[in-house]
Amino acid sequence: MVAYVTRVPAGFVGLVTRFDSITVQPEVVDSSTPPTAFGSFVKLVSGKVQPLASGDAGSVVYGVLVNPYPHQSTTNGLGTAATPPTSGLLSIMKRGFIAVKLVVGTAAKNGAVYVVTTAGGSVVVGDIVTSTSPAGGGTAVAVTGAVFMGPADANGIVELAYNI
Repeated sequence: MVAYVTRVPAGFVGLVTRFDSITVQPEVVDSSTPPTAFGSFVKLVSGKVQPLASGDAGSVVYGVLVNPYPHQSTTNGLGTAATPPTSGLLSIMKRGFIAVKLVVGTAAKNGAVYVVTTAGGSVVVGDIVTSTSPAGGGTAVAVTGAVFMGPADANGIVELAYNI
């Protein structure tokens, strides 16, 4: 049996953490450039969802890709690395609280959220970090309306608020 000495895990990447103030809407995925990870910021291009690209500004962020219910299946086990579908509809959180993977940095309550837009070293475009110059390399831009809700857990999972 697992014993939690200081804190339980913060959640699973891409899962909504609070349901009292949330706006999630379906959007069509751009099958030529689909997002590759739940819990990542996405943009809308010609009415279709795409992942952020190198050089994008923080203002292009349209929302956060949500791992929809059910959270487990034969192809997407609970807590495993899940892959979003490459066609059809995706659930995009426009407002609310969600668990994401913090790649570099130490999150603090009400701290600014940054997303990598120029890859370098250990970070790739789309990674969530805590500064414009992440320790792993590359550069990042601030995501307007996004803040961390506290520190990350031992697995680097952290809750963030978006447009609250």
